[in-house]
Amino acid sequence: MKYKLDLTDSYQYCIDFDGLSGVEVYSSLPWFEKGTSICKMQLENLSINMYEAIWRSQILSVNPKSIININDDLVILARKALLTIENVCCYDLKVMHNERDYYYSSGLKFNIKDRYIYFGGFDTEHLDSYISGRAIFQGHVWLELEEDNIVPLMIGNDDQLGGYEEIKRINEKKRLEVKMKNKSLDMSIFNHIVSPIWDFDFQMKYFSDHDGYEETIFDYPPSQNN
Repeated sequence: MKYKLDLTDSYQYCIDFDGLSGVEVYSSLPWFEKGTSICKMQLENLSINMYEAIWRSQILSVNPKSIININDDLVILARKALLTIENVCCYDLKVMHNERDYYYSSGLKFNIKDRYIYFGGFDTEHLDSYISGRAIFQGHVWLELEEDNIVPLMIGNDDQLGGYEEIKRINEKKRLEVKMKNKSLDMSIFNHIVSPIWDFDFQMKYFSDHDGYEETIFDYPPSQNN
């Protein structure tokens, strides 16, 4: 059974891109639907918080017998998920590949009250690559899951997978899968533009946390009114 979660106002808390659970999250390089401003990426081994009713209800309304119904204070592991960001105004990409950073920027530009999201993880296709992405957008954020691809990860502070050794096994298995693909990274996708969005002070100045999402608080480039 498939689920499509609207995370527009809560993506910051629902999705664990930082791998706090110990399970390493993997991401494809982002792509855009042809002729649109809709950005997508495939995520694997993603930890997802399910402790808020706003997330749980979107699954249980479709499937009351979902595995998430075992407990309210739940974190799940999605073996596969699809993240969609709508109406993207601009985005920046940094890929650390073989210990070197490669950049792409579509051109940083935004208005007050645009949304900001960061995403990424270990590369699903290329060994020794880590993807970091930043996007400014004005639309919805969706996360698509399938029941067959989710398992309980944590209930409160109690592990549901089998402890450190099982997490280690999951991480090693995924690394081996990527290694066996043996794909070369296409360097032509990078334009080597490093935008200010990677600067911590810039982020502190232009973005504000709104309890579940982040929003821009000034225009950029600055208008004459700022």
